Amino acid sequence: MNDQTPRPISSLTTRLSRPAERLRSFVWCYGQNSGVVRGSPIVLPLPARPKNVLTFFFASGPARSLVHGPQSYQQVQISLIGSVDNFTIHFQPSGLYRLFGVPMREFADASHDAEGILGQIAISLRGRLGEAVSFAERVRLTDSLLLELVDSAWSGDPVGAAANHVFAAHGKVRVGAMAAACNLSVRQFERRFQANTGLPPKLYARITRFNAAVYRKLCRPDSSWADIAVDCGFSDQMHLVRDFREFAGDTPARFEARLRLAPELRSMFATADLVSAPQSSG
Repeated sequence: MNDQTPRPISSLTTRLSRPAERLRSFVWCYGQNSGVVRGSPIVLPLPARPKNVLTFFFASGPARSLVHGPQSYQQVQISLIGSVDNFTIHFQPSGLYRLFGVPMREFADASHDAEGILGQIAISLRGRLGEAVSFAERVRLTDSLLLELVDSAWSGDPVGAAANHVFAAHGKVRVGAMAAACNLSVRQFERRFQANTGLPPKLYARITRFNAAVYRKLCRPDSSWADIAVDCGFSDQMHLVRDFREFAGDTPARFEARLRLAPELRSMFATADLVSAPQSSG
């Protein structure tokens, strides 16, 4: 960005909330970004990320919704300008598959129209959320609708539980040990894990660990990348640098500098322990 380019002026607010207790093995959290970006767009890279996400867009044009699968490399950039009003359901790794019965392999590195995939549920939820007057009301409405699906959701799958554990453990897991705990061969475990999440377990764990490192730096900017590499389970700092080049297309320092243009959006990298209690303010 040169001196003649107007810099973004942002009044964005990020809100996060945990779902109802019965939903927490399916949904990690709800999020909302709202506000206005003026001057010039906020342009941010969207690197590899492990989450399956359902996002509703309300601010500009007709309301719409998208299902985003996990991403294994940096494909696109986010560009924000004008009014912003997005409500997002961040699923647990196996949550979307278990609630809706949609195999996630087809969602890896892709986004799809939610109404074409989820049908009337997405249509109904989009309409209710668009009429809601607050984030808290949107959370209550979403809880209510998703709780109707819980009793018929696929439960008791040890591979789904293992997938959720990978996210909770920030990717610091051993695939062989998880397969053995599920009484499966590694190959059987990999196949079923990919149906749950969209990605093979080793790759999923690496991307989760990468996101944990990014979020750790954004929350604790005084931490060195060397310390973060150790804390997040990398063998050394060069191991972390190699993963950054693969998953973000950049060095850790340059990538961090780009993300600091919009600290309100750091929750896109958040890991499982970000939301410890319901929150209704940013």
